[in-house]
Amino acid sequence: LLAAAGVLWLIASVNVTNLLLARTTKQQREIAVRGALGAGRWCIVQQMTVEGLVLSTAAAVLGAGLALAGIGLAKSFRPVHLNLDLSPHINLTILGALCLLTLLSAVLSTAWPALLAVRAPIEASLRQGSLQAGTGQKHHRLRGALVVAEIAMSLTLLAVCGLLLRTIYTLRHVPLGYRTDHILVANLNIPSFRFSGQDIAQSLYMPLLEKAQRLHGVEAAGLMSEVPLGQTFNINLTLRMNGNEISTLLKVVSPDIQRIFGFKMLAGRFLSNQDTTTSQPVAVVNPAFARLYAPNKHDPQSVVGLKFWNLRKNQPMYIIGVLDNERQKSISQSSQPEVEVCLCQMTPDSSIYRPSTIAMDLAMRTGRPTAELIPELRDILRQASPELANATITTMDRIVEDSYGSQRLAAHLLEIFGGAALLLCIAGLYGLLAYVVTQRTHELGLRIALGAQRANLLWLVMRQAAAMLLVGVAAGIGLALASGRIVRGFLYGVSAHDGWTLTGAAALLLASGLAAAYIPARRAASVDPMEALRAE
Repeated sequence: LLAAAGVLWLIASVNVTNLLLARTTKQQREIAVRGALGAGRWCIVQQMTVEGLVLSTAAAVLGAGLALAGIGLAKSFRPVHLNLDLSPHINLTILGALCLLTLLSAVLSTAWPALLAVRAPIEASLRQGSLQAGTGQKHHRLRGALVVAEIAMSLTLLAVCGLLLRTIYTLRHVPLGYRTDHILVANLNIPSFRFSGQDIAQSLYMPLLEKAQRLHGVEAAGLMSEVPLGQTFNINLTLRMNGNEISTLLKVVSPDIQRIFGFKMLAGRFLSNQDTTTSQPVAVVNPAFARLYAPNKHDPQSVVGLKFWNLRKNQPMYIIGVLDNERQKSISQSSQPEVEVCLCQMTPDSSIYRPSTIAMDLAMRTGRPTAELIPELRDILRQASPELANATITTMDRIVEDSYGSQRLAAHLLEIFGGAALLLCIAGLYGLLAYVVTQRTHELGLRIALGAQRANLLWLVMRQAAAMLLVGVAAGIGLALASGRIVRGFLYGVSAHDGWTLTGAAALLLASGLAAAYIPARRAASVDPMEALRAE
């Protein structure tokens, strides 16, 4: 994002430089007269630079206002894992840095055209008095090169934006392995001392679960140490099996969780209400875990029935089922080894009792609108324990949306950056061609008077625009291929050098550029030869 902002800044600076080059070319005779009357070069450069600083200061004030307004939009796109202060206020450090960049932009964009203008030969400018005098042709070539640079940088931003948008599209179509609709999730975080010496499962969680299930419109309610794609309470378990050390995710769940999320089984069964503290300890694993532990590596289902761990002393735990694959921590990452054990079998003498019962997620499937259920849910949470009064309550759809994280934020910001770059590029191309048509009005009128077809004049301007666009696109493709490495870590399901994305960005830029060039080209074709020949 920092690189994209820098590229956009360069494009804007190039555009301003282009406009000021056109302005100094138009003022070439005036500058020559000043020089002939004794004005020093430094004096002229200083005056033109001050004019640029006045414009930049006005733009900086407007930009600061737009930035404060834009912060409100950024709030809805901020990923939950980014701890950013997005309240609309002025940060003096950021404001100072932006003012410094504004000053630098103004100096670079005004001083360079001014220096080129004062270095032009005074005699030639005074003698001819034409807009094409002095270094006009040189300035024109320079302006064309700057427009080509704009096109190249704009294509880079458009291509990167396209890659991230394709990533978001692909992520939204990844099978999650569970349902997310009509699910309300409350994060329950209990201080470890609150239920010290008690069985928290029987004292807090089970009574709370019964009250939640009795709420009007609740089809099923369950507890889980962390819901899929959650960012709350992650438990990692390290086991030594068959002489190898295995690291796995551990989740403590209640039996109704399968009904809520619709988890599918590849083999065996899920946990049930018959799995209690007095029954055989059991667990459910996923295929990633089964491939590590199964006797037959080619048949993960062969893990069912194996003993692999002691939940309590002299009480071995057996695997009773294999879940289908699901997206656990991130949509862009494949399933990691996971073990799920039953909350009903957790007692203070269990080996994982303390880490697994500090925090839980309460999930409920409801037929009512989730917003209507939240006040009732808060009431029963507050009655269960004062610490739960301010528990975070959200929906599973919101959790999935937040899991897109940095990709979604970057994609939305690059939409703005890419759109702004495209507009600046079109404006620069249009400005250059409009200036060229104005400069060549006399020539165009003469061509028509000598019998040139208006279609030929239209093609003359469009050909010039097409040449700049093609050169800029060729350079931009090279920049886009190089910049693909920067965003490679954000991409999913699309290559950093995806040909379709590059083609689409190039086609959009070419079409927009040609549309912008058509207006000056049409103006050139409609020149009145009599008016043009009478003009100086």
